[in-house]
Amino acid sequence: MKAAPVRATVQILGERYTIRGEADPEYIGEVGRMVDNRMREMQNMAPNLSSRKLAVLAAINMADELLQMRNAGPSLEDQEVSLRTRRLINLLDEGLVGDTLAL
Repeated sequence: MKAAPVRATVQILGERYTIRGEADPEYIGEVGRMVDNRMREMQNMAPNLSSRKLAVLAAINMADELLQMRNAGPSLEDQEVSLRTRRLINLLDEGLVGDTLAL
C-alpha cells in the first residue's frame, strides 16, 4: 500500500514552493535547502542570471557531482546517494504543487 502524500513548503531564492511526495517533510526541507544553497552559489558567481537559468545551472552542477560519485565506484556513500536520488525522483514524479517549474 502506497503511503499518503505529504506536503512540505520550502523556500528557494525567496520563493515559496509546496512540494507533495512520500518522503519525510524534514527530508523534503533538506532537499529544498540544498537546492537553495546551490542556486545562491550560482547567483553569487553570475548575479545577472534569471532564476530559471540559475535553476538549470544548479541542476547541471548537482548532476555532474552525482555522476562523478557514481563513476568513482560503488561505496556506502554511493548507495546512500542512490537512495536519496530515488527519493528525489519520487518527489519530482509527484510534482510540485502550485507551480509549473520543471527541474
